[in-house]
Amino acid sequence: MKVDEIITLQNKEKYLLLLNTVLTKENYFLSVLLDENYQPTEKYEVLKEVLIDNHPCVIKIKNPELLENLIADYRLQYDDEYEN
Repeated sequence: MKVDEIITLQNKEKYLLLLNTVLTKENYFLSVLLDENYQPTEKYEVLKEVLIDNHPCVIKIKNPELLENLIADYRLQYDDEYEN
């Protein structure tokens, strides 16, 4: 998986991967839910990439401490990309 890719979850929700962070050798993505017209909604999720039977899958991150650390990193990435 990579940034700017659209992924579809098992429940048929589609997410656009916005930013990526590697933490302890694991990929995490800030993503936004897309509506039926592929337009961004106001729902954002942090997704962890995992391999199951050699196929990439994702897990929605709910751990508040982990989310705080990841969101701080995403904020720095955004600032570096768009504020400078």
